[in-house]
Amino acid sequence: MNGNAWDAACDAQDEPDDAALITAVLDGETACFSPLVIRYQTRVMRFILKYEYNTHDAQDLAQETFLQAFRALPSFNHQARFSTWLTGIAFNLIKNHISRTPTKQHVHLDFDEQPEGERGFSRDNPAHDYENKQLLAAMAQAVAALPQHMRDAIVLVASEDLSYEEAAHTLGVPVGTVKSRLCRARVQLADTLSAYRVASR
Repeated sequence: MNGNAWDAACDAQDEPDDAALITAVLDGETACFSPLVIRYQTRVMRFILKYEYNTHDAQDLAQETFLQAFRALPSFNHQARFSTWLTGIAFNLIKNHISRTPTKQHVHLDFDEQPEGERGFSRDNPAHDYENKQLLAAMAQAVAALPQHMRDAIVLVASEDLSYEEAAHTLGVPVGTVKSRLCRARVQLADTLSAYRVASR
């Protein structure tokens, strides 16, 4: 496909899929990488912010994620989703970032990023809303208190919606290890939240 055709594809109202854009970039139409950035920049930034509170540092990590993705695009084999591949790049950058500042607390989960209608909050029952918010805060603290290997599994599978296989590839461990870590994490979270409910009565 010639350059004008790819330009038209990149600018078309019906957006081309990831595979078409990647093929275009690899064929020399580097401008077609921009729609991929636009498509996934929010997701990548949200994922990074689960590990890095500082917005400036998170933005730097997101920028580096897409820069590395562009450079490594010839190695993308389409066996994984492009979004999963991006998450893996971001995850490795985050780990390197954390290793340089090991005493800093990096992990949190922003449960309030969900749309309002999905959070179970009601303006007609402020007391119930307060209880829900307190429970979400307790859940976030419980996740942050998990051992790192369990926390990573929870973030990737429960929060980022990666499959067991995708999470295993990202973490560099067998699928069975991911399942085991998730099982232990869920048991620990259930115990912590049960204790919270008893204490809050």
